[in-house]
Amino acid sequence: MRNKNIFNMYQRDIFIDTLYRFAKKDNKIILITNDQGAVALDNYREKLPKQFINAGISEQNIIGVAAGMAKEGYNCFVYSIASFIINRTIEQIKIDLCSMKLPVKIFGVGCGYSYAVDGPTHHATEDISFLNPIPGMTIYSPSDSFSVHKIVEFLIKSKLPTYVRLDREICPQIYDKHNFNLKKGYSIIKKGKKICIITTGKMVSTAKIIADKLSNYQIGIIDLFAVKPLNNDIVKDLLKYKKIFSLEEHNQTGGIGSILSDLIVEKNLDVRLKKLALKENLIFGYGSRDLLQERNSLDITSVIKTIKKNV
Repeated sequence: MRNKNIFNMYQRDIFIDTLYRFAKKDNKIILITNDQGAVALDNYREKLPKQFINAGISEQNIIGVAAGMAKEGYNCFVYSIASFIINRTIEQIKIDLCSMKLPVKIFGVGCGYSYAVDGPTHHATEDISFLNPIPGMTIYSPSDSFSVHKIVEFLIKSKLPTYVRLDREICPQIYDKHNFNLKKGYSIIKKGKKICIITTGKMVSTAKIIADKLSNYQIGIIDLFAVKPLNNDIVKDLLKYKKIFSLEEHNQTGGIGSILSDLIVEKNLDVRLKKLALKENLIFGYGSRDLLQERNSLDITSVIKTIKKNV
C-alpha cells in the first residue's frame, strides 16, 4: 500500500493499490483492463508492465483472455466501467468463467448512478440482476474503501469467479479493522427495534443519515456487502423486525430487494418488506446523481417520507 489514507480513497484506487501490493510479490497476478486512465492504474502499469494488459475496448475478448490465462494458472483481475464489462459480456461470464469454474475477479467501477451525467450507457443499474442468476458467481458490493481493501485481500486466494461493484465516488467511512467481518457477508451497522433498512454500497451512508433523522423510530441498518452467496444467518436478524426496507441504487427488479423477497418467501418469514429502488419507468435519464435519485424517490427526503408512510 502506498502512503495514503486508506479511509479517504476512491474505491477504484484502493482496489488497484491493494492489488499492486500483492502483484509485485507474485508474478502470476495479472490486471487486464480496457483503455482507461487513473493515477493508481498508471503506477501499476509502469512498475509491473509484464503483469498488465490493456486489451482495448473489447470486453467480450477481455473475459475470454482472462479465462484462458486463469486456465493456465494465472490469477486474473479485470478492471473496467461496470456497465461495459457486465452488460456486454453475460455469455462469456456464464460460459467462460462460471461453467468452467475459473477464478477471474471482475471489478466494475460505476455501480448504480456513479456515472450519472454520462447517461444510461454508463449507468450500472441492473448488474446484480444480470449476474445473480448465474450459477457459481460471487457478488460483492462494498460500502467504503476499507471494505474494498479487505475484499481484494481475500480475493487474492479465492478460487471462484467474482464480481465486485465499485462506486465512482469517495464513500464515507463505515468500517475499520475492528468492525468488518468479511466472512459473515453482512454487517449490523445499527441495531433497531421494529424497523430495519437493509442496504448496500454507497446507500449504506445514506441509510445512516436517514436513521439519524428518524431517531425516534429506532431504525436498524444492515449492510449486505456480500450479495451472493447470501449468508442464511441473516434470517435470524430479519426476524428481529416487523418491517424491512431494502434500499438500493439498482433496478427494483433483481436487486437486493428481490433477493430478500425470495428469501422471505422461501423461509416463510413473518416479515413485511418494502423495496426502495430505481423505478422501471424512471430509470433512464441524465443529470446529477442527486437529481436522478430524487426522480426515483431515493433521495433522503423521499425515503424518510416513504418510511413514515409505511410503518
